[in-house]
Amino acid sequence: MTPPRDPIAAGVLDDIHRSLLARQYDRLPALSQALDQALAQPHLLTPADLRLIHAKAERNAATLRAVQRGIRSAVRRVAEIRSVSAGLVTYSKDGQRHDFAASAVAHRL
Repeated sequence: MTPPRDPIAAGVLDDIHRSLLARQYDRLPALSQALDQALAQPHLLTPADLRLIHAKAERNAATLRAVQRGIRSAVRRVAEIRSVSAGLVTYSKDGQRHDFAASAVAHRL
């Protein structure tokens, strides 16, 4: 007796997960299309297939949220670096703003 095969959609979801972990975001559009095709005939899926697909989709959703947080963090860090390269702004005890040119900051660092 042959063991039951996982539905194609489950394999595509695994490919999506691997692509997210490997930062291969350029593969996601094609994989998304493949997933749409794999899910085009839901009446062929058993309840067990649907549970497996749901579990893998939930895992991918959690991974995607983590990827999004990482990208947002990287964007914020790049913005911080750019703001320092544009110069440094400090405030005195009395609340007066003091701008330092980027070259002056670079010499001090």
